[in-house]
Amino acid sequence: MKRVPLVRRTPLRPRKLYRAPWRRDLADIVTPEMHAYILLRDRMCFAAMKDPAHQCRDRWGNQHAADDLARLTLDHVHRAARAGKRAESVKGCLIAMCGDANNNGWASAHRQDERDYLAEKEPE
Repeated sequence: MKRVPLVRRTPLRPRKLYRAPWRRDLADIVTPEMHAYILLRDRMCFAAMKDPAHQCRDRWGNQHAADDLARLTLDHVHRAARAGKRAESVKGCLIAMCGDANNNGWASAHRQDERDYLAEKEPE
């Protein structure tokens, strides 16, 4: 059997062309101070405020109280209906919500209620 040395026919890609992992822009991150402000402003899950029969659950499905601030998440709400990028991380676009309502469609179905609530709580 004839042995042939391995020969590279194309050059290696420059280091800058390797795919880097996707990261959110630092200007769009919710800071811990902003997170705490939103939780203290709302004090409970927005879905539980609107629907007294709503049972709050975290993103893994575990039940918890509507006012358990340690388990609530934040939902980004655009000021007007639009698709695409998530809303910016400012006081007028964030609302406290349980993980189940945030991730399983409840929040999307009640966007206008969220916008009305935010307009009342955070007037421009």
